[in-house]
Amino acid sequence: MSRLIEWLDHRMEVMGIENWKDLAESSGVSETALRDVNIIGSLVPLSRSEQRWLAMVLRVSLRKLEQLDRGEREWIPDDHVVDVDVRGRPLPWEDDPAYWMPKEVTPEDRGTPLVGRIRSNGVAEPDEDWQEAWGRRLPARFGKGYDIYAMEIEGVEQCVVFRDIPAWEFREGEAALYSWNGSEAKGWYGQVMLLGLTAVVVTIDGTRHRLDPETIVRIGKVIGRWQQPLRS
Repeated sequence: MSRLIEWLDHRMEVMGIENWKDLAESSGVSETALRDVNIIGSLVPLSRSEQRWLAMVLRVSLRKLEQLDRGEREWIPDDHVVDVDVRGRPLPWEDDPAYWMPKEVTPEDRGTPLVGRIRSNGVAEPDEDWQEAWGRRLPARFGKGYDIYAMEIEGVEQCVVFRDIPAWEFREGEAALYSWNGSEAKGWYGQVMLLGLTAVVVTIDGTRHRLDPETIVRIGKVIGRWQQPLRS
């Protein structure tokens, strides 16, 4: 697999794009053209306009996408997000001048919700006062939907971005796991393994926590990171 295809598969997951068919529908690039890209491992089958549409829907600069395709860079990091598209704007391939006009950004389009913090012991602690209209956000949007959120790691200028997924879709990996103890939900962040009748979370301080899978109410799978300082 070429580096470009590896990155495209990863970026689609970050953006919440399920498969290449959905990528075609979102970008306006034909499935046939994207199939050729996948086979060849290069953007060569696409016209300049199609490359631009693809870059827009994946929220990256066309220049960086071209550099990745030519082998001039190894990867485009998750925290590189060029978000020129907001809800209600014409699609880029429609050649509508309104696409390039300034447009008021609604709260849900202002970036990824930053809904809490991860303590040094691995506890994922939500911000109970977070509100849609004025709550903190990363200055970039990692995909669409209310199931994508970020949490700041305590004492480190880094945030982790999660997407909620059903428990049955997850087996192991880096995640935030939320369990119900009978009176409240508690979240743990770290390496998670679901092993039959036991769920194991190894938190960032190295502690192993064993939980009953039946108590798990939510799992947030890690889909990206933001490693730039946040403005207050």
